[in-house]
Amino acid sequence: MVNRPTVVIISDEADFSRAITCHWQSQPDSPSFTLLESNFCGSLKSEARDLAIVGGLGPDALASVLDVLQLSQTPVLHVSRLNNCSTMAPVMVTLPDVNGWPTLCVAVASQLLECRQAKAALARRDEFKSQLEQEAALGRYMLEARHNFNNALTSVLGNSDLILLYAETLAPTLRSQVETIHNMSRRMNEIMQRFSSLQKEMRLVEQQVWKTPAKAAGA
Repeated sequence: MVNRPTVVIISDEADFSRAITCHWQSQPDSPSFTLLESNFCGSLKSEARDLAIVGGLGPDALASVLDVLQLSQTPVLHVSRLNNCSTMAPVMVTLPDVNGWPTLCVAVASQLLECRQAKAALARRDEFKSQLEQEAALGRYMLEARHNFNNALTSVLGNSDLILLYAETLAPTLRSQVETIHNMSRRMNEIMQRFSSLQKEMRLVEQQVWKTPAKAAGA
């Protein structure tokens, strides 16, 4: 299940917030909304949102709100009545308050949310890739170690078999020790045989890992 995006609308004008929510909620896959006035946005310092839509604020209130949103690293869509407002504060996008602005605002906000979700999916894919590379390096080391270990184990088994051919000439204690070495070597050999399909399993895991982020990105 994909989590709904979270959008906070900050305005001191009830009509501003109402225009956005009414227009957006009439469409499928609308986000989860939080409506705040400028003097109640301090809680956003510790609570990040996917997007903040700001409008209907005086200059002082706007500057204060943008400072808070910058601390929370929340991207901002600002609907402004001023033509030069884009230089007032570091906002992501500024839209003019013209006829039909709610439709334009929702359209731009939807694109911003889609872009943010795509970036998150890409970040997850990069994380999967990094994890896969680490596991592949570990797998290659294990395969190489298995080969070297098997060579040494074969030598131990062969020599213990050879010594046991002359078991009758060995002292009981020494014969028991050689038998223990031989039996433990056989058990170790059985354990190492379980790694015989490791490379094939790694390839299957690799294919699955690459498919999973792709599905998440297209969800």
